[in-house]
Amino acid sequence: MITATGLGSGLDITGLVDQLVSGERAGPDLQLNRQSSRYSAKFSALGSLKGALSSFQSSLTNLNSVNNFGKNTATSSDSAKVSATASASAIPNQYSIEVSQLATSHSLASAAVADADTTTLGTGSITFSFGTTDYVEGTDTYNSFDLNAGKSSVTIDITSGNNTLEGIMAAINAEDFGVSASIVNDGTGFRLLLRSEDTGGENSMAISVTDDDLDNTDVSGLSLFAFNSSATNMGQTAAASDAQFTINGLSVSSATNSTTTAIPGVNLTLKEETTSPLNITVAQDTNAVVNAMNSFISGYNGFVTTANNLSAYDAENNIPSALVGDFTLRSVEGQVDNILRSAVSGLSGSVTTLSELGVTTSATGTLSLDSAKFLEVLKEYPEDVKHMFTAFATSGDEDVSFKSASSATVVGSYAVEISTLASSGAFTGSGVLPDFAMGGSVTIDSDNDDFTIEVDGVDAGEITLAAGTYSSGAALAEEIQAKINGSEALREVGKTVSVSYDSGSDSFTITSDTIGSTSAVNMLAVDTNSAAQLGFSAVSGVDGVDVAGTIGGIAATGAGNVLAAAAETDAEGLNLIIDGGALGSRGDVNFTRGIASQFDELLEAILAEESALNSRIDSYQDRIDDVADRREELELRWEAVRERYTAQFNALDTLLGQLESTSSYLQSQLDNLLKPNTGQSS
Repeated sequence: MITATGLGSGLDITGLVDQLVSGERAGPDLQLNRQSSRYSAKFSALGSLKGALSSFQSSLTNLNSVNNFGKNTATSSDSAKVSATASASAIPNQYSIEVSQLATSHSLASAAVADADTTTLGTGSITFSFGTTDYVEGTDTYNSFDLNAGKSSVTIDITSGNNTLEGIMAAINAEDFGVSASIVNDGTGFRLLLRSEDTGGENSMAISVTDDDLDNTDVSGLSLFAFNSSATNMGQTAAASDAQFTINGLSVSSATNSTTTAIPGVNLTLKEETTSPLNITVAQDTNAVVNAMNSFISGYNGFVTTANNLSAYDAENNIPSALVGDFTLRSVEGQVDNILRSAVSGLSGSVTTLSELGVTTSATGTLSLDSAKFLEVLKEYPEDVKHMFTAFATSGDEDVSFKSASSATVVGSYAVEISTLASSGAFTGSGVLPDFAMGGSVTIDSDNDDFTIEVDGVDAGEITLAAGTYSSGAALAEEIQAKINGSEALREVGKTVSVSYDSGSDSFTITSDTIGSTSAVNMLAVDTNSAAQLGFSAVSGVDGVDVAGTIGGIAATGAGNVLAAAAETDAEGLNLIIDGGALGSRGDVNFTRGIASQFDELLEAILAEESALNSRIDSYQDRIDDVADRREELELRWEAVRERYTAQFNALDTLLGQLESTSSYLQSQLDNLLKPNTGQSS
């Protein structure tokens, strides 16, 4: 229905109603607008403060990490020939390097066969061992082989399904144990090429076979691939050799062309032989710390600038900023300033305040860094600078070291007492071995070469030792260790053992290379004569144990050699590494927090979900939402008022229209009565 207003009276009823409603709502609208503006300004200002604090916290990340302190760099005068990198433990110095020989890997080639895919070569197994070979290539003289106990022996089974050159190559490569196999056709036939992937004299290959034709040394069947003291049926194409070089004139050798042991903390990569000395310079890497410091100052200055803007007062125009006098902002500024101005508690070094690092404060509260002074202090006192910023703990006991702490850890001194030291699981055999020093020996054969062992709960499967006569307890221990560590099941999970020979007790001990309560070595099954000749019986070894003790007088939790402070104590989150030493009191560990750590802890609390800052932001959001709700309610009210006024004015307009009509009728009647009578009577 369309309703027209003002038709009876000619009045602009819509305009009149608009003016009346506008006048009536002016006061409430003004109040809501003022509230909305005030709440929005506070909400936005507190949000800006939160953003500045979050950015400040992010700027602390690198300065709060101990990994960014104490770094070193290594530069080479000719990196194409020798390159270098340095760790934090390297000592700044300069070294003269000359390389006379690069490390090489061992390579062998088989005799030629007619076809790589169809010529069958027998069945059985091929066993690869690694060590130092004394072999004279020109005379084909194999003098000796010393097993590398650090590398596992690997046995490849050859069946009727893979007993071709192609099949053997595929089987070797599938094991992925450090030997690469390939096939070439040299014009006389197809040859299997084998290359040890590891360089160095101690990584040459010794290959023995178990040939189903019962002859392991002839030149038919799998014996074609033998290369050991009994048969050299494969030809040596490249001998394994160590790298030879000098450091400041001192002769050094390395099994690899990349060595971390020649210069402690420095990784040298030898690329080419040299004709003249080149220089390696190790120096302190200050870039990471300087960049972290600049990031911290930038983050802090961003917070200060934001805080200043939010609390500024425009006296000329009498306009205050949104957070002038705000208690939350004042509280945050006070806490931040307290950390910045105070010396770090617990520091006893040469650097305890930011000013000593070249940091100055401007009139507006922002920071600036004297880079030259900072670098000077950093180079002279790197540990003190690190402690100025990071969380750390110190101990007078060299076997007690700091691992980590959490935001819950309270600064303080905590007594450490150890009741149990961590240990590894181990199996010790019976003392039945002969006196090797007096000429004794052990012969490994089919009656004592197999055993099954479990390491850290992982069944290593059946271990088979290489047959032969061992006249050294250490040599047999190396063979046992190599074969256990060669277990595929153990290699898949990264488990290893160490095997030692004790001449005093004439026994072997097999020790897990892990430490703690998960460390264990158990003998599951043995061969017929293993107990009598090797001292191996199917019994469990002694399990490892975790470190145990107290931190701050309260029982701590051990995991391996790491002792963790109890929860809900002042030391909560403190983790210490106990590397050995005596039982009982181990002195005090003093924990403190550097400036970056303190700031991070403070900001973590300020920005927490349930913090006062977030509660205030949420409160202003609720008020803004409430104003919006009230505005919607008033809009409905004003619509109802508009409808009422419109209805009233329309009724009045109708009445006025009726009165106008009546007035016109009466006027017409009066006009008729007053007209003169012009008619004549008859």
